[in-house]
Amino acid sequence: MRPCDAFDICHEVYVNARQVLDHQLGTLHPEASSKYLWRPDVKPKLGEFVADFALAGKRALAAPRLASRRILFELYYLGGAEYHVARRQMGISELTWAQWAEEIRDRVGRELLRARLFPPGRYFHEPSGG
Repeated sequence: MRPCDAFDICHEVYVNARQVLDHQLGTLHPEASSKYLWRPDVKPKLGEFVADFALAGKRALAAPRLASRRILFELYYLGGAEYHVARRQMGISELTWAQWAEEIRDRVGRELLRARLFPPGRYFHEPSGG
């Protein structure tokens, strides 16, 4: 599996998980949050995948020379900012965006593979806390 492909699949799971969690864990439904909390010996939940995906990205882009890529990752891939808004806010060209996005997908994809977030099906069927 290519790291970029692993990233794309895991990012799609991340986006969908965030949508579910944002809907179910909104401020109007605080009582719903307890079913997404970590418990020993329970399968990973959506909230854990969301957190693990974000942490994998931050680890993969932790080097000081990758600070701009980390900002792009957090703004666009984690935060869901629109492409044009994020690119304009960062002040980068389309070519630079394309190069950085490819580097992000490769670096974070390798970390997702190393951290065993891919494939997501295996991640959700393994016990938590291992």
